[in-house]
Amino acid sequence: MWLCALLLAGCTNTPATSTSTPGASHYVVPSNTLPINAPVTTTGCGLAPSVTPGISVNVTIAAHPAEAIGHTTRMYRIHLPRRYNNMTPVAVVLAFHGFGGTAAGMEGSGFSTLADSQDFIAVYPQGLNEPGAGKPFWAEIGPIDFGDDDVLFVSNILDDLQKKFCVDAHRIYATGFSNGGGMTTLLACRFAGRIAAFAPISGNDYAIPGGCHPGRPVPLINMHGSADPLLPYNGSPSNQSPDWTLSSLPAYLHAWAVRDGCTQGPTIFLRQPGHPGVTGMRWTGCQGNVSVVHYRIDGGGHHWPPSIEGQPATEVLWHFFQQYTLP
Repeated sequence: MWLCALLLAGCTNTPATSTSTPGASHYVVPSNTLPINAPVTTTGCGLAPSVTPGISVNVTIAAHPAEAIGHTTRMYRIHLPRRYNNMTPVAVVLAFHGFGGTAAGMEGSGFSTLADSQDFIAVYPQGLNEPGAGKPFWAEIGPIDFGDDDVLFVSNILDDLQKKFCVDAHRIYATGFSNGGGMTTLLACRFAGRIAAFAPISGNDYAIPGGCHPGRPVPLINMHGSADPLLPYNGSPSNQSPDWTLSSLPAYLHAWAVRDGCTQGPTIFLRQPGHPGVTGMRWTGCQGNVSVVHYRIDGGGHHWPPSIEGQPATEVLWHFFQQYTLP
């Protein structure tokens, strides 16, 4: 449960150094006003890294005020693996915090430690404060409220990473918890031309205006507690909250299996006893050789998943990611 609090409320004592944050006058508003939803050529190979491998730092980049609730800069946290080689293209894992959380808090999920052993770059974007609520959030159904375009922000992060570091443009992955899981689903619907695979964890699935049209079969792995009190596994009826109807996990997963053209499933491939237990389901025979995988945390609440078959959830996600590259 400590990790639930860490991911939801953030963390202020993560042992790491951070870069200073220059004033907005040091930054030029980027020229791109729309996300680049296609692989971008990496130009950072061969450059001396601007951060020390094995250390986590905060990085500030320019933002369009009209797309960032008036802000001219935004921040993400990066962990370069200890064995980083500026001539060897490496994968990137984007990990999005929950509502009210922080980039530093999301680092508590363990991706930085895994990045050191598996040689990928771990990146933790930081959400902006929601006007009125004063807590960081992700505009997970698009720039409908407050004009916050977080898909553009992610595009700008990847542009920045690929200019500075030796990134494999075909091995970029996204995951997130709670509100960050909802953001991951939005990216799967809107940004599948740039990100190879997606892993929403305990995420909310509200209707995205205009629908979900990823443009290709999307590999997706999902984990959710069956007893989640905040985002119920069986969804919430429209008469409870007409403007924010939450679909059930079975309906959410079925919709992805249909989008991916899967012909088989769900097939149960794991029954892990315990408190909570874990049931693993898989949809296969999908177009593009992708798959949809779901781990139901039986009796689990609204928190980061427990170990699955003796592996931390981060390792299970990384194993899934490694199976896929952008076409």
